[in-house]
Amino acid sequence: LCKGLTSIEIPASVTSIGSNAFELCSNLDSIVIPSSVRSIGERVFHWCEDLTSVTLPDGLTAISEGMFYRCESLRNIEIPESVTSIGDNAFGNCPFTSLKIPEGVTSIGESAFFNCNIKSICIPKGVTSISKQLFWSCDSLTNIKLHDGITSIGYSAFSGCSALTSINIPAAVTSIRSTAL
Repeated sequence: LCKGLTSIEIPASVTSIGSNAFELCSNLDSIVIPSSVRSIGERVFHWCEDLTSVTLPDGLTAISEGMFYRCESLRNIEIPESVTSIGDNAFGNCPFTSLKIPEGVTSIGESAFFNCNIKSICIPKGVTSISKQLFWSCDSLTNIKLHDGITSIGYSAFSGCSALTSINIPAAVTSIRSTAL
């Protein structure tokens, strides 16, 4: 555990960061990740409760599983345009109110945004399914834009989204799982 660590600046010689590298660094406030980093492992910032600022590098292709799970002070984050996938629980319990998902994203994992304070979101055209519990308990979500290529909506995808008053389900949807809404 690295409880005393409040900031990190990673040198340009680093090309990857392994899983759980900064997990439970509860006082970590900010980190700058250089453009040399192309891969970041699972749960790297898991439970970094004081993390408020992260600079992700252009060229990063994945937001890994649980990368920012329970980063309860992370108010905003910019996902690089190079990202094509967002892993399970990637941003679970993060308090940010807005997020732009890059158009190049083709997959978003289960519970990726569960219990976030997102108010509005647009799902990129490359994503064809809304995964299980994707926006579960996002009680501030009032607006979601689903494109015509969505074919399935997973179990409890929008369950607990108490501020969501309407949703347009695209005609291409062939499967809506139990408690989806």
